[in-house]
Amino acid sequence: MGDNEFGVLETKRRIAESIFSLARRRGLSFEVCREAWNDLVRVGFTGPLMKCMHSLMYADFCAFDEQPEEGLAVLEPLRAELEGRIEQARAVQRPTMFYEDQLKILRRLQDELEAKRRGEINPHRVTRTEVEAYDPGPEGEEINQVYEAIWEARRAVSRAFARSRGRSFAEIADDYRQVEAEVVARARACDAYKPLVPKVRRYIVQDALRAACGSEQPFEVCRDAWNEAVRLGFSDFEAQCRMTRMYAESSGVNQKPEEGLAVLEPLLVDLEQGLKAKELTRKRWLKVRAKRNPPMHEEEPPPSFYREWITSLTELRDKLEAQRKGP
Repeated sequence: MGDNEFGVLETKRRIAESIFSLARRRGLSFEVCREAWNDLVRVGFTGPLMKCMHSLMYADFCAFDEQPEEGLAVLEPLRAELEGRIEQARAVQRPTMFYEDQLKILRRLQDELEAKRRGEINPHRVTRTEVEAYDPGPEGEEINQVYEAIWEARRAVSRAFARSRGRSFAEIADDYRQVEAEVVARARACDAYKPLVPKVRRYIVQDALRAACGSEQPFEVCRDAWNEAVRLGFSDFEAQCRMTRMYAESSGVNQKPEEGLAVLEPLLVDLEQGLKAKELTRKRWLKVRAKRNPPMHEEEPPPSFYREWITSLTELRDKLEAQRKGP
């Protein structure tokens, strides 16, 4: 395939991805979104990251429209592909965090769609039927617009990151700055958008850190991106765990194990303290629940989140410790 022919195909793929994203974002009918999805599959994706992102997006839309069979048909081959990519990355000692994170999202969606296929109701899932029956009123509509702007900004950040493979970090950083500039411009025009600015900045620096570490930039670039993420704060505790692991892995790849250990060890202390607090709260909750009449069926979330991260980060810490000690 010549360069010109390849460029034409890439343009068609970008257009198809944009049409599909727009159809989903505007809440068009399931038939329209399915047609846009099928067109996208026909021309192909611009890269593996975009394939993963759009596949999960379509499966989520299937859950929204209560079409479990359609969603599962997309997720099952994607799961096999992600598991294969994880094995390949491990074989050459490359970071696997992105694929592992996407696999977690996929499994949650898959469980939800399989439950829907069995006729079970998910109390946390908003469906099209519920949305169409809901009247938010004027104030609710304004709130919806603000949240839509948040998601629009996040999607823009995701698209910028997904295009980052094979591009210079300066180009990637320009993408992020453009997203931030657009949100700041909106904030100046409407007070409702002002709370978005610090949130979007956090999303941007976190994805900039992912891009820096994932595109094997010099360690100084990764460290600067990490320091900026720390300065602005993380969007949530899970994001802090993910970003810390990524930076620590990058430190190991760049033969800087002490840098990775410096960020891992305090986080592990926080996780262990959080696990103890969670287990204590859970024991108290179970005692209260047992005394209620009628019995209570609600449960506190299990502390598996803390256990999984403690296990993952402890393994990485041990690997960095061994690297620091040398052969």
